[in-house]
Amino acid sequence: MCQPPGYADKVKPTWVCKLDKALYGLKQAPRAWYACLCGKLESLGFVPSKGDTSLSYYRKGQHVIFVLVYVDDIVVANSSKKTTNALLKDLERDFALKDLGDLHYFLGIEVKRSRDGLILSQERYATKVVQRAGMAMSKPIDTPMASFEKLSVTDGARLGPVDARRYRSVGGALQYLTLMRSYISFSVNKVCQFLHEPNKTHWSVFKHILWYVKGVLDFGYQVSTILIHNGECIQ
Repeated sequence: MCQPPGYADKVKPTWVCKLDKALYGLKQAPRAWYACLCGKLESLGFVPSKGDTSLSYYRKGQHVIFVLVYVDDIVVANSSKKTTNALLKDLERDFALKDLGDLHYFLGIEVKRSRDGLILSQERYATKVVQRAGMAMSKPIDTPMASFEKLSVTDGARLGPVDARRYRSVGGALQYLTLMRSYISFSVNKVCQFLHEPNKTHWSVFKHILWYVKGVLDFGYQVSTILIHNGECIQ
């Protein structure tokens, strides 16, 4: 591979680097592979989304195709199976593809089909988050955060610090969980303000949120799915 911009050897600028392993284990350089795929999609008439650079769409008459690319995984959604097969044949001319069939689980999101459309859920992901935090057997509660709780950097400082790495790990997992569980967004945002130096008081609030998520999983206190019907999301 060429020497990275800004890090080229001034004495030996024509030398190249030996690539032992690319990101995510891809044989191709990820950026070059992604650029090649995007170029192919554009040649087929796809338009890149302005809101999400990993999403491209194609629209012609009644036919609509959406292609989402994440590293080396591709999700295709469209109005007909025949259109999907035609797209895969075009891509197979330049890329080695493997059709895994209907989408069931992607990036922590479960996908189920119904008469009305697609149902997206993070139930399995939420269960893993609770288990990873070691609270699978904890007692559930029905509120994500006490209304009177006010946090600051100094709160709980005298009680000592906690495992910052674990705190950040759980915080990141809960932030992703807010994708479909907006009712915990405020609480999660509050405790994630102390990722740089968390203490036991901050961690106790984190546990409060996890207990609430446990309650949602056990008793279904809140709606936790999104229904996609005719291209529209219905919470």
